[in-house]
Amino acid sequence: METLDEVLGGRYRLLEMVGTGGMGRVWRARDQLLLRDVAVKEITVASTALLAAQTMREARAAARLDHPGVVQVFDVVWQHDRSWIVMEYVNSRSLYEAVRDDGPRSPREVARIGVHVLAALRAAHAAGVLHRDVKPHNVLLGVDGRVVLTDFGLATIGERDGGVDPRLGSPHYIAPERVRSAPAGAAADLFSLGATLYAAVEGRAPFARGDTDSSLRALLDDPPDPPRRAGPLSGIILGLLAKEPEARPDAAETESVLRAVAGGAKASPWRGRAPVPPRPSRRRRDRRYVVAGIAAVLLATGGAGAYAAGRHRPEASTPAALFPSIASAAPAAPTGMCGFGADAQPAVAATTGVPAGLPKGWIWHRDPSGFALALPAGWQRSMTGNDVCFSDPAGRRAFTVNMIAVVTRQPLAYWQNREKVERADGALPGYRRISMGVLLFKRGAADWEYTYRPDSDTTLHVHRVLAAVSSNRSYLLRWTTADRDWPAGLGQQSQLMDLFASAP
Repeated sequence: METLDEVLGGRYRLLEMVGTGGMGRVWRARDQLLLRDVAVKEITVASTALLAAQTMREARAAARLDHPGVVQVFDVVWQHDRSWIVMEYVNSRSLYEAVRDDGPRSPREVARIGVHVLAALRAAHAAGVLHRDVKPHNVLLGVDGRVVLTDFGLATIGERDGGVDPRLGSPHYIAPERVRSAPAGAAADLFSLGATLYAAVEGRAPFARGDTDSSLRALLDDPPDPPRRAGPLSGIILGLLAKEPEARPDAAETESVLRAVAGGAKASPWRGRAPVPPRPSRRRRDRRYVVAGIAAVLLATGGAGAYAAGRHRPEASTPAALFPSIASAAPAAPTGMCGFGADAQPAVAATTGVPAGLPKGWIWHRDPSGFALALPAGWQRSMTGNDVCFSDPAGRRAFTVNMIAVVTRQPLAYWQNREKVERADGALPGYRRISMGVLLFKRGAADWEYTYRPDSDTTLHVHRVLAAVSSNRSYLLRWTTADRDWPAGLGQQSQLMDLFASAP
């Protein structure tokens, strides 16, 4: 984890980076005046004018809200031609991390979480603030049981959202009216809440497909994938995911149902509304134009996700399709294999200390996270929490690196346990084990290879390796492709794994 011994505004000493997003990084810092930990979001925007506008927009949106379910804003600091928002530090992990690490949550727990997120949204809407980026990354689960909505970087104040906006957020959670560039009000946030609850209880986003175009078409035209685990939450979630805002339950109706399920209701308390006729479908070429335009600009902030203004647990390796990312800042960026929240940039080649004997057309990359590796030139780098993912430009192959504190005296037992847990939690539908065993790496390692079906049209092939680098530190490595692409990628996979394992 990156650290930086720097003092902002004469009082906030940066201690460690705890999260990254499309428009900034978040640090844990120490307020040396009041002797407390705070979270400091560093806004990273190319233009000075955009920097000022974005900083004040986010700070003012959150500062308007005095609610226990919203992270408090304390200060704004301008220093080194950058801006920093000083916020409450919440000792937490995100809902995304909880699902990824521990599996889908129970309907009753998800309902409880939903009650708190909805309360924060209702407070925001009453103050004239639309959040516009509700998703699992932006819901913090405090160690004390508190549930907090964070990241108001895309929020609007005092008006309905409408028109073209290059900062749409994560495409798996935005409402269809926002994709259509139609006016969007509080109902759009409720749609995103429904998608978030779906992901929390099902372990995957409701409109996840294999590529950007297909996923956005599904969001616009298809019903959500039928929920299998939601039980009494199924009705209200499907209601919130209605394409037309008029067909969705309002906040009061939603709260009533969530409270009933959180209180132990076994049957769905939501009976739905009379259907609203769908909007006329646009011609296919028009829809493709909309999709292409969005793909080019999605995530000037959004899908890279959100940060959590709190402590992150080390991130365990997990199938990329649990929360797939389908958007990046450029059309050619990786689209399917790096996990949702990918903020892709070209991997930078080191100019010094390059080892001899690299394969032709490969580069040596020194990562800011503290490791180095060889990879094909032109590959993209993205990061979600502690997961650093490298993907080919077409988004068909991905290699993820995560350095964690895992006891590796029994690496095979680690994978045996992960297999048991992930299968029991339903994280690997259609699972088929191919192999699992010990590897002859320098300090000990084991691997696990398998296929699974995140949806009826997709079979992913995954190879995961746990490799020790010291007595108490390890790397989790993961190679992911579509099963049909597996044979063609075997050479690259072998070289990536071998070169990484042999690096000093």
